[in-house]
Amino acid sequence: MKKLVLITILIVLAYNTALCADSRPHFSGQDYLNLSYQKRAEVIASFIEHGKDRGITISKDPVFYCQKLDTFYAKHPDFAKEALFVALKTLIIMEYDWDKKGLDKDLLARKWLGEELYQTNKFRIGVESNAAY
Repeated sequence: MKKLVLITILIVLAYNTALCADSRPHFSGQDYLNLSYQKRAEVIASFIEHGKDRGITISKDPVFYCQKLDTFYAKHPDFAKEALFVALKTLIIMEYDWDKKGLDKDLLARKWLGEELYQTNKFRIGVESNAAY
């Protein structure tokens, strides 16, 4: 099951990287990993601020997402060559933390993640929520 989830996540990230390719400079996961922990948090904070300028609220702090990214890249080093912002946006959407007025978070997750990963993520969130009790 974990292997299937991993493969699905990697496919979604690769697909979304291709969709998001434009004239933006390519700041890869490896570029992120080459930074100090403080600079990593600053990069994530900058992404969150950029989102805020576009009407997007991300509630969890940059350190939370640095930990998620560090874990992701430790488990999947081959993906570090891809654009950081796609991996970060995917993690934020998986956490249901991408909040924009008038945008349904569940619909966004389903669209961005695809049906299979969306369902797997809903299960993951349910398991984590139940473990907190």
